[in-house]
Amino acid sequence: MKKISLSLICAGLVTFANADILSISAGVGYAQQKIDGYVKKNDVINYFNNSSAQSDGNEKTGDLGLDNKNNPYFWVKIIHPVSILPNIKFQYTKYHSTGHSSWIAGGVKIFGDVNIPTGLTNASSKMDINSYDLTLFYEFRPVVADIEAGVGIDIWQGNTKIDGENAKIVGGNIVKTGGSTHINGDWTVPLPYLYANVETADILGFSVLGNVKWAKAGDNHHYDYLAGIKYKFDKIPLFLKTGYRYKEVYGVDGDNKTKLKYKGFFAEIGAEF
Repeated sequence: MKKISLSLICAGLVTFANADILSISAGVGYAQQKIDGYVKKNDVINYFNNSSAQSDGNEKTGDLGLDNKNNPYFWVKIIHPVSILPNIKFQYTKYHSTGHSSWIAGGVKIFGDVNIPTGLTNASSKMDINSYDLTLFYEFRPVVADIEAGVGIDIWQGNTKIDGENAKIVGGNIVKTGGSTHINGDWTVPLPYLYANVETADILGFSVLGNVKWAKAGDNHHYDYLAGIKYKFDKIPLFLKTGYRYKEVYGVDGDNKTKLKYKGFFAEIGAEF
């Protein structure tokens, strides 16, 4: 995958004032991760989660059969009083999915790194991603909202495993050709982005929030959208948060194209000091 230049997305960044005191907050949550997307080269395409592509009789259309999962995440945010320096947020998210497929088409590479050389049947697939997401931002607090703006980078360290029997499709039917293929590939995708977050002033402890992480460079793009509701307790420094998140990554490496999407609801508990 071509690298998206972080220096390009820094241009035009507006600097906001920081808080007057040091603030540290953290949260831990659990998120639905409904997986979607595909890996494609010319007219060969493998979906990540599209069971109908396993049985359409087309040798050039397959499916890894990865299932939707629920996985954890946590984050830490530091807002300090030194106005010239950006504030910091770090988030770790685990993406994990497994599945089974009756047909995976050969001749494509996931993010240009994990090669699927031949058609496979009776295949077991597993994909793990460790997401290390660092955001540098400035904060501005008008009366009605808390606004953050900055830049960041989400580094995906992934591993994809596929084990299956070698096969081809003849006359719409899957025919085993003998032998098996074992794929175990690591890959890394850096995802820089522009960042904006808005949280309304709370009413009876409730506030509405939303944030955007966005980048596009050439044919590559990275979109991450979140919307939610937060409840902050009055007597203790705890809060609850729930909402919906959509993340999409699209990368081009030569003739290989990978689009990977995760979406779903999340629930979180956190504290602010």
